[in-house]
Amino acid sequence: MSKLIPILCWASLIIGAPVFATPMLDAHSHYTADNAEALSPQQVVAALDAANVSHLVVSGTPWDAVLSLHEHAPDRVVPLLGVYASHLGKAMWMHDADLPARVEARLAEGEWAGIGELHLFARDAGSPVFAALVRLADAHGLMLLIHGDAEVIDRAFEIAPGLRVLWAHLGTVPTPGLVGRTLERHAGRALWVDTSVRDERIAPDGQLLPEWRALFEAHPERFVVAVDTFSTNRWRNYGEVVASIRGWTADLSPELRERMLWRNAEALFAPWLRGRP
Repeated sequence: MSKLIPILCWASLIIGAPVFATPMLDAHSHYTADNAEALSPQQVVAALDAANVSHLVVSGTPWDAVLSLHEHAPDRVVPLLGVYASHLGKAMWMHDADLPARVEARLAEGEWAGIGELHLFARDAGSPVFAALVRLADAHGLMLLIHGDAEVIDRAFEIAPGLRVLWAHLGTVPTPGLVGRTLERHAGRALWVDTSVRDERIAPDGQLLPEWRALFEAHPERFVVAVDTFSTNRWRNYGEVVASIRGWTADLSPELRERMLWRNAEALFAPWLRGRP
């Protein structure tokens, strides 16, 4: 029996959702085999429509689930090539010497905007496998989505100064000071930072903290918002998460809010979006 949520049941989750005038680009989410069993591509697009999310940047395991979603909505879904064979891969991929060759082969089999999400911490920043993936992303003009310490970001730009990087979750130590110092260290480079799953830290009870506001204002072109659908339940609450993001960004100036909701992400993915219909 199919595990897909019936269409009427899914529709009941989004009926009555408010219509938002300002679109949002979700710069970091996932669509895995487990998600695909529960949520069809049609249901995913319905969730995007209800929340006025214009584009979805998505990776997942296995990679063909992401391609199926992209094929259903090629003008809405920006596909990233996930490199893990299963959810267990995030702990050991950096020691898999054959991984770069497999990734290079996959790059020839689909239309990809980037590689990732790569989970990597300072102790493994010197991994030759990581270095090879950085060089692959750079050679193909792809964005690299990194979930890792600031030292990993430093190492990526040491290998390929012209690389395009999205640093997930405000880093692994999400403090304004550390994030700000990393951005300053890489001023002029193609580094963006996403706020996904840090909404309560940024804005407890929906109230944006002054220190985060100051950081966003100091680097207005470098931050993007994202949902990060790390579980099927996160997908089922997609509209609520987007509403929360819209809530705390409302405390920013209209120009900065627009930048964070979509314009910065549009700049990040411009090389890919320019080639779309």
